[in-house]
Amino acid sequence: MPTNRTPDSGHLWSVALPQLTKRVGHATLDSFLRNTIALDFDGHTFRLGVPTQFAKDWLEQRHADDICDCLSEAADVPVALQMEVTSSMATPAAPAPPAPPVSPPPQPAVSVSARSEAATHELFGSTPLNPRYTFGSFVVADCNRFAHAAALQVAKSPGRSYSPLFIHSKVGLGKTHLMQAIGHYVKQDNPSANVVYLSAESFVNQVITAIREGHVEQFRRKHRYGDVWLVDDLQFIASIEGPASEEEFFHTFNFLSETNKQVVLASDAPPRHLKIMNDRLRSRLEMGIVADLRAPDVETRVAILEKKAEAEGLDIPREFLEYVATKIESNIRVLEGALLKICAYYSLYEMPLTLSMVEEIISDYSTAASDKKLTLEDILEHVAVTFQAEPSEITGPKRHKEIVWPRQVAIYLAREMTDHSLSSIGKFFGGRDHSTVLHAYNKVSDLLIEDERVLWSINDLKAALRGE
Repeated sequence: MPTNRTPDSGHLWSVALPQLTKRVGHATLDSFLRNTIALDFDGHTFRLGVPTQFAKDWLEQRHADDICDCLSEAADVPVALQMEVTSSMATPAAPAPPAPPVSPPPQPAVSVSARSEAATHELFGSTPLNPRYTFGSFVVADCNRFAHAAALQVAKSPGRSYSPLFIHSKVGLGKTHLMQAIGHYVKQDNPSANVVYLSAESFVNQVITAIREGHVEQFRRKHRYGDVWLVDDLQFIASIEGPASEEEFFHTFNFLSETNKQVVLASDAPPRHLKIMNDRLRSRLEMGIVADLRAPDVETRVAILEKKAEAEGLDIPREFLEYVATKIESNIRVLEGALLKICAYYSLYEMPLTLSMVEEIISDYSTAASDKKLTLEDILEHVAVTFQAEPSEITGPKRHKEIVWPRQVAIYLAREMTDHSLSSIGKFFGGRDHSTVLHAYNKVSDLLIEDERVLWSINDLKAALRGE
C-alpha cells in the first residue's frame, strides 16, 4: 500500500458514499462520484482524487459541504476536504470501479477549456429547430397567452424559476411552436448555449441504440450536459412498455434539475393524466409551471384565417372565413389546411366563391366535439374560496384593494378558460362594460410577465379549475 495513504481512508469513503448519494442523487453519483478515489486521511483532512478538472470544479462548487458533512459523520470527527485531479484512478482500495487506463496529466486551464468547447461542439453542433417556429411568428391570443408568457420567461432566463415548464394541449394548438421558439430565443441570446430538442420517440430510440451498441455513457453525456433540454410528445414515453426508457428519462430529468438547467416538456395531456408513468416521475413533472393551450375562440380563428389568406394574396370575404371558423374548432393545423384547400380551389378555377362552394370544399374536415367546459359560476366560486371573499363582493360594486384583485383574476380566468365574450363576462361580473373587463384582463396578463408570483398563482388556480 502506498505510504501517502492511511489504512482507513478507503473504508471511510465507502461508508460516506452511500449517505452522500442520498443527498446528491444517483445522477451526480454516476456522473461525478463513481470514479473518485480516496487518496489520504490524516485524521483531519480527507484528500479525494477526481478524474477531471471539470469534475473537481463541479463538486467543489455544488457539493463540497455535503461531502464534508458525510465524511464527518462517518469519521465521527470534523473533516476538511481537499480535492485533487488524479491522472490514474486505478488504485485497488478505491470503493468505485477502476477507471480506464492512465491518461496524460491534466493540461493548463486554457487547454482544458479548449477541449471542452470541442467536445461541446461535437455533441451539440446543431439542433433540429424549424426556422418558422419563433416567438415572432406565434399568434398570441387569449387561448394561449399564459403559455406564451411562461415560455417567454423561460427563454429570457433559462433554468432560473420555471424548470420544468410543462406545456400540454390537444394536437395542433402550438406546443411544438412554443418549444422551438424557446430554443431559437436562447440560441440567439447566447450562441454558445447547448440547446437539445427532440421528440420523446427519438429519445426512446436513442436509449435502445445506446444499450444495444454499448454507448450508454455517450448517450448520457449528450443529454445531461445541455443548457436547455426540450422534449416533445412526452406521452410517447408513457405509452410504451418496459421501464428502461422511462428510468433513463427520469434520471436525465433529475440530473438536469439538480444542475439548474432548463427543462421544457410538451404532451397531449397534463402530467397527472399520463397514467402509465410512475408516480415519482409524474410528481417531479408537476414541480414547475404547467401551461395549457386551448382551442382558439371564433374571433381568434377568424383572425388566423384572415392573416393566412392575406399571406396567400387572396381577398376572401369575411363571411366565408367566419363559416370556416365556426365549423373547425379544435385544431389550428386543420383550420389552416382547410383555408389552403379553399385557396387552391380559388386559384385553380378562378371563379367567385360562394358559401355553398366553401361548405363543400371543407366538408371532409372534421369538427372536434367540445369537451365539458367550465362555467363562469365555477370560476367565481373557486376564486372566492381561494381569496377568502364572498362571490357577491367580487361581482359587486366595491373597489377595495382586497376585492379588486380577486375580481381581476376571476375575469382573467373567465376569458382564458371559457368561450364567453368580453361583454358576456362583464355582464356576469356585475354588469361591467367591455373596457372594464378588458382592463382587468390586460392587467393580469401584464403581471404574468413582470411578476413570477402572479405566474405561479395563476398556474395553481388554472390547475385546480381543471381538476389537476
